[in-house]
Amino acid sequence: MHTIAFLFKRRPGMSLADFHHHYEKIHGPIARTLPGLIEYRQYPIRSAGRGDVHFKDASGFDALSIYVFENAEAADAAWQSPENEPVQEDTLQFIDLDTMITLPVTLRTVLAMRELAR
Repeated sequence: MHTIAFLFKRRPGMSLADFHHHYEKIHGPIARTLPGLIEYRQYPIRSAGRGDVHFKDASGFDALSIYVFENAEAADAAWQSPENEPVQEDTLQFIDLDTMITLPVTLRTVLAMRELAR
């Protein structure tokens, strides 16, 4: 699997409510059309509270997106595809690219939900 995570903030001047609406209702449906994409998850950052160990101060980040492709070739093809043009155009509408962090990651499952069901 080829997994890439994007940690980002909303564009300056955009309300958090507008950001969350755009992220879920507009960007999600556009991004999910990327060819070869086998999983796409959105993680809007919530307010920290009870149970959030090691939390110090708000990071200022608004969301984390995780894209999963079968392999690097499939990811490259998706990023070069015509379907990526609307994704990139929409990204400019609500994400502050100057503060975005891109993280190439590898999944290492330590405990799976199926194990918990036993």
